[in-house]
Amino acid sequence: MVSFSIHSQTNWIKGFSLDVAAEIIGILLVIFSIDLVIDAEREKERQKLEKVALQQLRRPLLRHFGLLINLFKTTVKVKENNDYKGIADLFDDFYFEQLAILDFSQPAPVIKSVEMSWLDYLLWECQQFRESLNRTVEKYSSFLQPDVINLIEEIINSPFIWWVVQSPKSYQLEKTSATPKNSEKNGLNGQVNLLARPEVRQLIKEHTMAFVGLVELYNEKVSLENQIKMTEELWTVSLVPQSEIKSI
Repeated sequence: MVSFSIHSQTNWIKGFSLDVAAEIIGILLVIFSIDLVIDAEREKERQKLEKVALQQLRRPLLRHFGLLINLFKTTVKVKENNDYKGIADLFDDFYFEQLAILDFSQPAPVIKSVEMSWLDYLLWECQQFRESLNRTVEKYSSFLQPDVINLIEEIINSPFIWWVVQSPKSYQLEKTSATPKNSEKNGLNGQVNLLARPEVRQLIKEHTMAFVGLVELYNEKVSLENQIKMTEELWTVSLVPQSEIKSI
């Protein structure tokens, strides 16, 4: 009888332990499932806010690309027969060679009813671009992927943009050296070619590489209709080359 009683108690304890273990496992599975659901909802919300943040980037990216293409278009007399399939294709050797002859003392016919030189236009657009990127990072940094933030910060801290901010000083120096008295000697013919120096052209090359990287990353994360591409509208009437061109 005593042996039977002990055996019964042992079976009861084992059964109870199994029941408790099963309940614990069940509770853990429920908690784990709830965590998965919560994580999925959080990721869904993060992606939603990331799309909002990326949408905030679209206009600044388009404006900055407009600046970069306007700098190029104003220097070309005849459009090259290049087949620009993507934005990266624009920034070839010919592009940077043309920027070297841009006269920053000339008016920039890009904003109606506003008279500004190419230097003023470059400075204004770069400052606006940097401020827009800063606002996006400050507001949406918690929802943007690290690769996006890294590229944005790389452009914010771009040595080229820093140079642009300092460029009015360089402009005054170039303008002084480009007086009629010195024109014959220095070959400038009164022009102010701030992008003629190799070291400056290297800065804008690095800047355009970072810019293209950000645009490509942006295009990967947005819908097809919101992607930034080479389009016919980029060759506006006011700044097309002097001869007739075909759309890109």
